[in-house]
Amino acid sequence: MSNLRGLFLSLSAAAALTACAQGADSGNGASEWGQIVDMVSGQIGGSKSDTVTLQQAAAVPYATIGIRVNDGPQLMLVLAADEAGDHLWTSKARAAVTTRFGRVVRTSGLPFNIDGVNYNGEDPVQVAARTGQMSESMRTADFWDLNRFSVPVRCVTVPKGPETVTILGKAISTVRIEQTCDSPSVDWSFTDTFWVGQSGLVWKSIQHYHPDGAPVEIEVLRPPVRIN
Repeated sequence: MSNLRGLFLSLSAAAALTACAQGADSGNGASEWGQIVDMVSGQIGGSKSDTVTLQQAAAVPYATIGIRVNDGPQLMLVLAADEAGDHLWTSKARAAVTTRFGRVVRTSGLPFNIDGVNYNGEDPVQVAARTGQMSESMRTADFWDLNRFSVPVRCVTVPKGPETVTILGKAISTVRIEQTCDSPSVDWSFTDTFWVGQSGLVWKSIQHYHPDGAPVEIEVLRPPVRIN
């Protein structure tokens, strides 16, 4: 089974567990998972001013991220699976996002969705954060809703220097990385920004993940035990 197929099944399984857990009370795995997801299910507000609070984040003893689409409210997602560095995050709101080294590589339940991202070699954002060097790279992306697969995306990645970000009131030292990309085949040009900590963890990012979709802003509220 390919990695992309495995991720798709993981996303579907997470959504199915969430749905089953809504009516389950038997103490089984689905019920336990439902209780976990319930803890992050009420974090959707109505505007950009609606953000996850320190108290809300502290109440969830699991790895979590906050995600905001365009100017909408911030939604808290919990880590459902960690497979070879691919982190699957989900919530009772039926949104699911898979990240790899902080990059969005697959989504479900958002207004527009991406179905896969592939690199040859190491993610250039990680390289830029570690070496401080500019680089050019290529990746491919899959979009089922556009019936377009292996869409080439050419990027230039530039480290911009140290920058402190504040998440849940805590100041975190990072390096800001900007990545300017172009994909003529789908008429798509954009610039993403990543704030990378010393360990390589992408604490915050603003990413364009679909030619027709608005950017997503992601913050790590509680990092995974194993930081990738």
